[in-house]
Amino acid sequence: MAKRTPTDDTSQVVRSREENRKPQRFKTTLISLGFGLLLTLPILDQWLTLSSGFQSSEKRGLAPLPSFNFPHVQTYIAQFNRYYKENFGWRNALFYVYSRWKYRILATSPLPEKVLIGQNGWFYPGNSLNKILNQHWGLAPIHVDTLASIARHLSQLQRQCDAQGAKLYVFVAPDSYTIYPENLPSFLPKKLPSSNFDRFQAYMSQHTTIPVVDVRKALIAAKSDHVLYQQTDTHWNEFGALVATQALVNRLRQDFPLLPVARLSDFVVKPVQGVGGDLVTMLTLHHELVDSIDYKLTPARPLHARNTETVHIVNELPYQRFVINSPTLPKLLLIGDSFSFAMTTSLPEYFRESYLVRAHTFDMNLVKREHPDIVVIEIVERNIDSLGQL
Repeated sequence: MAKRTPTDDTSQVVRSREENRKPQRFKTTLISLGFGLLLTLPILDQWLTLSSGFQSSEKRGLAPLPSFNFPHVQTYIAQFNRYYKENFGWRNALFYVYSRWKYRILATSPLPEKVLIGQNGWFYPGNSLNKILNQHWGLAPIHVDTLASIARHLSQLQRQCDAQGAKLYVFVAPDSYTIYPENLPSFLPKKLPSSNFDRFQAYMSQHTTIPVVDVRKALIAAKSDHVLYQQTDTHWNEFGALVATQALVNRLRQDFPLLPVARLSDFVVKPVQGVGGDLVTMLTLHHELVDSIDYKLTPARPLHARNTETVHIVNELPYQRFVINSPTLPKLLLIGDSFSFAMTTSLPEYFRESYLVRAHTFDMNLVKREHPDIVVIEIVERNIDSLGQL
């Protein structure tokens, strides 16, 4: 039997080490390739549009690819950085997966600043909408200086409207927090002693003669029979808008008795399948989470109001004009936000002419040009503090 030498033992150790290193090299190579693939996937996706089936849930336009203009190098770098953050490959697909993991597995909101998950299938807007959560939690009470500024500004508008022969009203569309507090997340208080709406209404009553139309009681009374707000959206539905419209018309009728009495029986209400609203769309869950019910309204009698003009505004809701052949009825100019859009079905039926403007500013030239009898400023409850800048 041949005798083993130290050289043989050394060779065996070297061979053993080489054999042990092979799996380690393979693992290292695999990790490196995988890491490189992860780095190149976003670039490949931007080139090949592999994830084009996943659409962005953001309403705003994403940053465009900037152009390079020498010597503005720093500006270009900043613009390109923003562009890449908002447009990198697989961005929408990654959020799609993340959103489902947060909502389905962890039962929390993927975007807690934008969307709150309530109870019984309800969703509510988060603090990204003018600190609405803090407002209804009592953490952002409207300051008396803000109320004073609002009162001065609206009183000035009132004087200008009076000079044009028009009477000014402020109509507040309640937040879903106010009408459906029972479905809020359990950590939120269901009722505050006084809301910003209450403070605004009290201040206006004490310091101005401008009527503030409050439809909260009418909506709360009607919600036992119908769902009034979209459960997955920030807005009311068509039936909620109808209840609010008729409460508004009946308040206006106190000053304009020729207005017809507004009744729910003026419209036929047909239940329809609900859809996913803007809140769940932000979470990319709008195909899976939908309102339990929605409504379609049709006039019980032949339609009187004719849509004679529609002005489309880029990235905004349209301006609309409606006319009725009833010369004794007053003319309405409404300047409002997106809550006024669902009122389009019912509101024009009560005025000889209605001009519905969706705008964030009050243009007195509209009043001078249109010569309305009634001017209504419609604003959602959470934005009352912005009335001073209208």
